[in-house]
Amino acid sequence: MNRVKNRILHYLLARQQRVARNEAFERAAEAGILERDYIGENERSGTKWRISDDCVLDFKGDEDHDFELITKFMKRSSCRTHLSEIVIEAEMSSEFCEDINSEEADHMGALDTPTSTSLANSDVMQRAPSGGGIACQQDHVLSLVKRLTPSLKPAEVTTALSLAKAIDLESGMFEQLMSAMEKSNPIIMVQVPVFDFVRQFGLMLEDGLILPFFVSLSPIESEPSLSGHYNELIDARRRKSIACMNGKFARQKDFDDELRKSISKNVLTQIKPVIIADEEKSHLPDRILAVSDITLKGDGIDLELIADVLSICCNIPKVDSLSMMTKKDFNPSHLGIDDMAVAIRPGRSLARIVDTLIMLEADNALAFDDTNDADSSVGSSYLNGLGNSIKPSRPNKYVGFYDVIEPCNLACEEAGSSSCKNHLFVEGLSGYGDAQQWALDLKQDLDAWHSDEVDWSELSTRLLLSGPPGTGKTTYAKALCNSLQIPLISTSVARWLEASHLGDVLAAISATFKYANAISPCILFIDEIDNIGSRNGGASGGANSGNGHKNDDYWASLINRLLELLDGAAKTDGIVILGATNRPEKIDPALLRSGRLEKHIIIPPPDAEALIGIIAHHLGTDLDAIVKEGSEASKGLIVRSMNDLPDRTHTNSAINNACSNIHVTNSTIHKNADAGHRTTRNGATHD
Repeated sequence: MNRVKNRILHYLLARQQRVARNEAFERAAEAGILERDYIGENERSGTKWRISDDCVLDFKGDEDHDFELITKFMKRSSCRTHLSEIVIEAEMSSEFCEDINSEEADHMGALDTPTSTSLANSDVMQRAPSGGGIACQQDHVLSLVKRLTPSLKPAEVTTALSLAKAIDLESGMFEQLMSAMEKSNPIIMVQVPVFDFVRQFGLMLEDGLILPFFVSLSPIESEPSLSGHYNELIDARRRKSIACMNGKFARQKDFDDELRKSISKNVLTQIKPVIIADEEKSHLPDRILAVSDITLKGDGIDLELIADVLSICCNIPKVDSLSMMTKKDFNPSHLGIDDMAVAIRPGRSLARIVDTLIMLEADNALAFDDTNDADSSVGSSYLNGLGNSIKPSRPNKYVGFYDVIEPCNLACEEAGSSSCKNHLFVEGLSGYGDAQQWALDLKQDLDAWHSDEVDWSELSTRLLLSGPPGTGKTTYAKALCNSLQIPLISTSVARWLEASHLGDVLAAISATFKYANAISPCILFIDEIDNIGSRNGGASGGANSGNGHKNDDYWASLINRLLELLDGAAKTDGIVILGATNRPEKIDPALLRSGRLEKHIIIPPPDAEALIGIIAHHLGTDLDAIVKEGSEASKGLIVRSMNDLPDRTHTNSAINNACSNIHVTNSTIHKNADAGHRTTRNGATHD
């Protein structure tokens, strides 16, 4: 990272960090720890903070004691108010140039410590004189509150990095920007080909995170502003008004004289600065470029930018992020700022963040490919020009034919969080027999494959599960997802058939396998696979019975496509195929051949031992109370339910047997419950 980009980024991150600190002070005020005093008549003139009179005596001067006390008070307060501005507002261009060229920016530290900026130049606070006393205590408390400053937001950090890169891409751009900012009413063009950049850029302008003041964006003509608002913001904050235009609307006027009139009447006549923002990579109209005093052009999201965001927001070393993403051969060519916000969440591990980004990239790529296919009539040059900007005119029409389930967070599971207590794992399933052992073997083999000890072709990764309805085939798939720690793509033949028309059904099947290939390693679970039919007699309900039915070609086409895709998946590393059916005899024999669903395991209804495991899991912490009341309650229930039986001898015998079995079952249930909460099995058919 060179000097110019470093200086710009430090300035932008310093503004974000100041807002984050202000949020911590606001929360402390809501908790009754701090009180604010306005420097002037109201908050627009600046604010200074002091310890609340009610809390002065609570603080002992001991760092650990006082920090624990502050944390306790702030946890009690759930109120999250809008941030109050602490700094005194500055004039537009002079303050911007002073901030960006400050001595602090010239001598900033490394990127890995962007949040270590001092409050000395950014916040108006009471400072402790050298004599100590109350002022020293205030400094002590304020420093402890600062430790509770929330992490910076990934969307805002991504936007800041994109802007810094745009300014740094062309030599001399920084000097040109400074020169343009010194004009009274500059026209500035910003083009960064990343989805959601324009909206995020507009919001950050309004929140004072780009320029050293709050902004009120005034949309040109009747179009919405960059942030999506149709009217200028009017609130208690002092805001500078800036006119704005979205490049998307400028392109819509490029084919007639509307743009020429708009530039002449609505841009050149402005008596305020104008910002034009665009998030597509295709060429903007020449007239827009000509009227701009300066044009900033950026790039899309790449591995370096992602690693920087993780370093700033999550304190994850860049070398670790780059190493993992490179190992996974990750190419983030379709990610947007919204995707970064979705994936980078508090408490998530690096592995989960990267896997989520890969999944989102694959989803965006599918949508982009679908748009290319559907909109080829508008010209390939325009679509190719979109580049890294994923902004399809319509969503991928086949996304709804499968669901993607992420594995549970093992860190949460190991910590014993209450939100994780019902997660299913193959290791704790009851009554699955050979299916359980197959999964455990696969887990071990998968670890060896990750370590490059074995080839994917050596693993058993194709399984057909069959059994009566409700015996836990879907439950098994979810448990396998958690045990293997890879995503689960869940679909069914019935969902594919919702498309109805043959071409759409074939496309839905292909899209599912294509997505699995894009996010591998993963599990592809196909439920009700018998509904695909058989070319030798019977498509579920006999649609192709082998007697020359008029729809035989339809079902044969579906089976052939599925066979083709299964063969292709067999040649692709990282895809585990799991099929489920209630009627294995209806499946085309070709689907069960080697390399396809070659392993077949039957799951029978749960026996008594399996039922005990099911009961222990579902009772959970209620087990003790239910066991305590079980004997008497069950005995009374049996008496009432069997009271009308004619054979009283048989009735009494049944009651005695049931009650004696309760005592045996109680001890066995406790034994299974002590083995851990992971023991489970879906007993839907035995309720």
